[in-house]
Amino acid sequence: MVRVILLVSCAHALVHLLEQSVASVEQVISADFQLTIEQSGFMGFALRLPYGIGAFFAGLLADRFGEKRILVLYLLGSAVVAASFMVTSTSSVLYAQMFSMGAFASMYHPAGLALLANQTTPAERSRALGLHGVFGSLGIASAPFLAGFMLSLRPGDWRGYYLLLSIISGSLGFLVWGLLKPVRHDDKATLGMAKSADASSEPASQARPSMPFQIWPYVLLVIGTALSGVVYGGVLHFLPRYLKEAGAMGWLETFVGHSISEAALGNYAAALALVCGAFGQWTAGRLAKPAKLPMMLSLVYAANVPFLLWMTFAEGGQRLLAACLWAFIHFMNQPLYNSLLPEFLPSRRRSVGFGFSNMMGFGVGAVGPPLVAQFDERFADYTYSYSALAVLALIAALLPLPLLFAGFAKREHQGD
Repeated sequence: MVRVILLVSCAHALVHLLEQSVASVEQVISADFQLTIEQSGFMGFALRLPYGIGAFFAGLLADRFGEKRILVLYLLGSAVVAASFMVTSTSSVLYAQMFSMGAFASMYHPAGLALLANQTTPAERSRALGLHGVFGSLGIASAPFLAGFMLSLRPGDWRGYYLLLSIISGSLGFLVWGLLKPVRHDDKATLGMAKSADASSEPASQARPSMPFQIWPYVLLVIGTALSGVVYGGVLHFLPRYLKEAGAMGWLETFVGHSISEAALGNYAAALALVCGAFGQWTAGRLAKPAKLPMMLSLVYAANVPFLLWMTFAEGGQRLLAACLWAFIHFMNQPLYNSLLPEFLPSRRRSVGFGFSNMMGFGVGAVGPPLVAQFDERFADYTYSYSALAVLALIAALLPLPLLFAGFAKREHQGD
């Protein structure tokens, strides 16, 4: 079980490193290809749209061919695409490469989340997914950190950054292929035959009677994650730029005693903010209790609002503080959401259930970067864009509340 969680969590860290990679070097790429901020927003859209939409089809494939094969395909496919950036010559080719990377990266969540959900009981799931989420947040934070480090050594060399990601992705793909044991979905699970996941190929959670598909709880949760995805995509794509503009890490140059490129400084600031997201994931995983998941998820969505509003007018060091606190709160939603969603899905269809959820979360969330870019292009600040994101977070906060009523949703934990 420990090996499974660690390997899947490493694959989770990498998928978010790849997802956040374009935001970490978008300023350098924009300068290289002379892109406007609006065109940069659509570059993020080119990556995030297939990253979301592809998840549904990846879920179908994972249910048909098994989670391990899909995870290996995601890792090796991403490695090939990342290496191909070494020969990128035009912005049109760049958009196609971003689309391809998003397509391969989309395979992770339906396969990885279903694998973990099927290996754990409701009582175990929040902690396992909390650790899984911590790895994901560290992956997000490592993208700007690695970019900042690479750009400090080789200013403007964004292609070398992607070559490094290619090596990491390919190496992990071979590790998963060799070390991750396949998980078989066995019909005997529905008879209540509980066996250890380490001693048998049957996941622990499948020894429990499978829950029926409950469409309305599922729909509400998916709409909420779609709205939260717009917030996530909109903030993260321009986070290094947002922090760089305020000079939030100027003290670092004084500390090291030499100048650092503005792009690198923005990335270091974003990395610091996103590390706070890892602590948020860990905290949510530790605090989560099955009976309280809907209320906790609602509160986390709502708690995004004051920090997004603060980010609209913050300047200087306040921008970094506001971004750190927003990241801590925002990323708490992931272990809560991923623990709650499987309760309304049959265990044999969790891959496709997570796939459709991620298609909505990341697919609809793909409009976040161009949405923020549109507002910033017209109004030259973040007041309107982050205020709009705050409204979306508030709407998302209302959606989990009906799940508190037994007449609306049958909860898996109620059978414990």
